[in-house]
Amino acid sequence: MDELKTTNKIYRYEALLQAIDFFTQRFHLDQLGNYAFDFANEMLTLNASILFIWDGDVFVQKGSRLCDREPWTIPNSQALEELPIFHGDIITNRFEAFFTEEVIKKSGMRLVIPLIMHDLLHGFIISNGKILGSLNEDDLIIASALTKLFRNSLENSRQIHELYEKNKQLDQKIFNLFAINQSAKSLLSEVSLSALYALATDVFSETTCSKVTSFGMYDPISKSIKVLGYRNVSTYTTFVTELHLLEHTYQSQRVVLELEKDREIIESIFSNGEEFEALQAKYVILLVKDEILGVVTLSEPVNDNIYDHAVFELVETLASFTHIAISNALLFKEIVTEKERAERKFDILNTLNKIIRNINHSTNIEELSILTLKVLSLNFGIKKAFFAYRSQNDYVVRYGIGLGVESAETKFTLNDEWENALHGEMILDFREDAVQSFFEKSFIEQIGGSNCIVISPICTGRPFLHEVSSPIGFLIVLETKDSLKEEEILLIDTIANNITPVIYQMDLNQRIRGEYRVDPLQQFLRAAERKLAERKEYGSDFYLYYKIVDKSPFEKFEDMFIEGEECYVVDNLVFLFTYETMNRNLFCKIPHFEWIEELVHFDYQGFYHSYRDEW
Repeated sequence: MDELKTTNKIYRYEALLQAIDFFTQRFHLDQLGNYAFDFANEMLTLNASILFIWDGDVFVQKGSRLCDREPWTIPNSQALEELPIFHGDIITNRFEAFFTEEVIKKSGMRLVIPLIMHDLLHGFIISNGKILGSLNEDDLIIASALTKLFRNSLENSRQIHELYEKNKQLDQKIFNLFAINQSAKSLLSEVSLSALYALATDVFSETTCSKVTSFGMYDPISKSIKVLGYRNVSTYTTFVTELHLLEHTYQSQRVVLELEKDREIIESIFSNGEEFEALQAKYVILLVKDEILGVVTLSEPVNDNIYDHAVFELVETLASFTHIAISNALLFKEIVTEKERAERKFDILNTLNKIIRNINHSTNIEELSILTLKVLSLNFGIKKAFFAYRSQNDYVVRYGIGLGVESAETKFTLNDEWENALHGEMILDFREDAVQSFFEKSFIEQIGGSNCIVISPICTGRPFLHEVSSPIGFLIVLETKDSLKEEEILLIDTIANNITPVIYQMDLNQRIRGEYRVDPLQQFLRAAERKLAERKEYGSDFYLYYKIVDKSPFEKFEDMFIEGEECYVVDNLVFLFTYETMNRNLFCKIPHFEWIEELVHFDYQGFYHSYRDEW
């Protein structure tokens, strides 16, 4: 008998050593439950036994032996939750402290071997006793030792599993940091908006493994999100749409929205949220800082996985860097635009300097006007323009480029649309039919079509020295090759303002010259009018003789004058008023006349030669 007990103990100790060797290996938690159940039945020679494993809020039957009952579950309780903390070993009595009366009777409970991990009850094995005999002290010692062995194995497996998960998360974080580093460098180094849209789409697509990725940018003109980047890894097609915003501002800290769960938030931001379904979007990422700058959409992953917390952290970080990159690109674009504008202004100022320098060399209004029009044509692509100068109540087109007809005598009258121009203000209108508001139909037919109208008045603002209040003229542009820029329009007005005093002085100079310079023809005609008046009033008749002189450039007419007689020289004609007849070989006598017009239209050359032939 003693030998049988000794043999039984040796067997159990050998089995226990095998169990120790077995359970020091690495197994999954699900496997350990089944292995523990098998070893407990084998070493303790249990009769009917059931394995329960914790699953949610209940303990589910996972295995049984010599038990023909249907699988059933045991609800969790506070007593079972506290078992690992306050008991932590096998249960051989006082079962009602942990289980209900129903469970005790239903299972015929005689032994409970708990499967413990730290302070968590992973499961337990319930048995109604041994196949032969009852549980003795040795059985309980082995059962308690197995409980501790199972506990160590479960805890080790759990720790190894947690360590594996931590390593996996750490690897994921390292990869994410690497991805963020590389993506941030690429995004922040790109200053071209069009290239940035494509790059941001690729970055989000690659880092999240999304099947369909789209990138939208806020357009301040249409006040909507324009989808400018789209990538479908399955079809490689393109998709263009707009997402209309109800609110441009966004105060929440959530930037990653799930289409189904956060539909109310999405519908409060976008008026056409159905477009997200067309984009196959599952998640919407907002690029926002007080105001929405852009949107990124993600669909299901290519590898059929689910997006975990690490992916969303990566997406949020990439969204922040993308927002910064877009802001930088917009600022860079603004700087480039300002630089180009400054360079353009410098070029225009340089052009203005050259124009003014050339204009200052003009000697008359005609030369100045033609030079100005040529400068405008060559430098600013102006195809049709002209100068119009005041002539009594009308304005006459004097000089022009690109006009359909000769404009020497083309006139037009100002209407009410010219009111601002009469006060010295520039008029701009870039409609094709704008010219119809300023000119008569007959004038428009003469000058041809136009695509704009720019009216720059030429006025001195000095209502004295023969100057009336209306402008002395206008510089009018009717057709341009391209749309005029703001600085070019300003330059046209500046040119008009700069040539105004020059034109004024030239005009004034011409008028003063006209008043003080002797005009031989007018002087001769006034003398003839005076003689006709004297003859009509006093009856004193007179004779008019003339002579054609072929003089050399160095010959003086004063040598041909007759002392005591009234002589006038007009071109190569010498006229002589006398009250007595003269020798015919010196001068030719003009026939009797009554009107000045007869002198103006008289054929001096023909009559003179026929008169000389008769003589």
